[in-house]
Amino acid sequence: MIRVKDTQTSLDHVRFVFLHNKRAFYSRFGDADIYMIMGRNAANHSVTPELSKEMTAAFQIDHPLYLRGLAVNHPRERGMVRGLFAIFKANQEMIEFLDAKFGSVRDVVFENPVFLHYLGVFQPHIVNKFLAELIRPKCKMYIGCIPKDKVEKLIGSVHYYVETPARNAYATIDQWWPNVVQHIHDVELIIPAAGQATRVINKRLWEMGVEIQSFDIGSLVDVADERQTRKWIRLAGHRIDRYIINSHKNLNFTERMIYLRGEVKLKMYSLIKSLT
Repeated sequence: MIRVKDTQTSLDHVRFVFLHNKRAFYSRFGDADIYMIMGRNAANHSVTPELSKEMTAAFQIDHPLYLRGLAVNHPRERGMVRGLFAIFKANQEMIEFLDAKFGSVRDVVFENPVFLHYLGVFQPHIVNKFLAELIRPKCKMYIGCIPKDKVEKLIGSVHYYVETPARNAYATIDQWWPNVVQHIHDVELIIPAAGQATRVINKRLWEMGVEIQSFDIGSLVDVADERQTRKWIRLAGHRIDRYIINSHKNLNFTERMIYLRGEVKLKMYSLIKSLT
């Protein structure tokens, strides 16, 4: 059976590895990634044989400094319901596929793929501390489509910004990848946020053997640009915005009403889903 850590255990382990090693990677493999390894298309990427091959290779890297989050069979925790961090409907199909293709997954305890997202919604002070300690202070490169000034509200100063398309970033990787390589030795930390191409970025950096950290931050950056790209953002993104991105800000009356409306929507949804 595939085993995945709970969110707090994952945060503690990822923190330990990134705190004590100059070379450390964290990659999140979601349902779309597994579909692409299967050879299927996903929401923001069209699968190609080349992408599927690189995704497969990325998933097969097995090293204590290359941490893999996997959105299969992760524990259900307080507040998790369908559409809000609970396991996907295709969970069993993905278990059977991974077990058949990669028998070694039975010997691995994977990181939780949503530890930063889930804790950001339900325990934002923990995530603020994580970001303040391990992400914001470092000289970093951001790879993705969120505007630099917006993403800096979440992760701190970005010293090198590599822009990718919002959709199907892998299709143009030959155009933007040289910009990554050009400044790879000038930073301590990479924050890749380019959809499925993120896993390819980490795989290529790992194979280069470069002494660097790379943290796959996922859709958390979309909240900084008010992009409602995920259901969890539409339901609970207001909490990330309030307690992480704008934790220093005093809300005016209108902003407080928007936040309260979001809270009502979130609690009603959670209640209904918990009863079904």
